[in-house]
Amino acid sequence: MKTEYINLKKAVLNNNCPECFATESLTLSFDQKKVTSPFVIQIRKEIIENMHCKKCDTEIFAGRYTDDIERVYQYHKKTVAPKSPSIRLRPLSIIILIFIVLIGIVLYAFIQNPEWFELNEIL
Repeated sequence: MKTEYINLKKAVLNNNCPECFATESLTLSFDQKKVTSPFVIQIRKEIIENMHCKKCDTEIFAGRYTDDIERVYQYHKKTVAPKSPSIRLRPLSIIILIFIVLIGIVLYAFIQNPEWFELNEIL
């Protein structure tokens, strides 16, 4: 299974970095998880939030947020519109489902009317 992340929003913040105190170097991103397998493509509900300083190249965790960063974070979190969780079938799984349904129809016909499948009358 392959995991990808759909970027919902990316914002550059004007706040000071709590590590290096640089301004306009913080980036806040919100990503949604997308899992791809040979049979289905699934968009999950979970949203991953990440704050990163471009100047000192560090990830800023929630425990290091200042009050100003927290307010800006809450504002951006409210504006994120996540995609609805969904499961989409890929062509391989559709072919397998059609094949299973056809086998089921043939088995049902065989159980209900076994005389249709007798070879003695044909030979």
